[in-house]
Amino acid sequence: MRFLVNLFGILGILTTVVIYQQKDNQRMLVWKLISDLCWVLHYLALGANSVAVVTIVAIMRSVVLLCRRHRWAQSRAWLAVFMISSFVLSVLAYKDWTSLLTMFGSQACIVAYWIGRPKITRVVSMPVALMFLVNVTLNGSLWGMLCESFLLASAVVGFIRHDITHKTKTAEE
Repeated sequence: MRFLVNLFGILGILTTVVIYQQKDNQRMLVWKLISDLCWVLHYLALGANSVAVVTIVAIMRSVVLLCRRHRWAQSRAWLAVFMISSFVLSVLAYKDWTSLLTMFGSQACIVAYWIGRPKITRVVSMPVALMFLVNVTLNGSLWGMLCESFLLASAVVGFIRHDITHKTKTAEE
């Protein structure tokens, strides 16, 4: 079991770092989906169920958002479905006060990805990474701690590369 925890943790880190380096929302969503699949397997193997359940909601959200060109996936009802399901699953998987961090972080990510603007997603991801960092640290996930640290750094680097530097170059031209 420890092998699987480590394997999916390493894969989760590698795929997570790639997310926030993407310029467009579709690519971010594809990498987010791949990353979340790795992380849900990692957290289930670790027994960190409150983090796993919000990650399952993130997987469902990514699938719907990747299908947004279809009429059925454009409904705002999906936003409510994801917000409510994330909340309910978080309550059901409640372990201790750290479960609240994943619940609130998940809600923020649902909204950020729903808006579909990479800049907003990167900005929201910074405080969310800190909330998840506290949770995974207290749940004993070394890979989760490394991932959230890398995610935070990746979101900052992506923000600088795509949102600050790009804006500066555009203003200079």
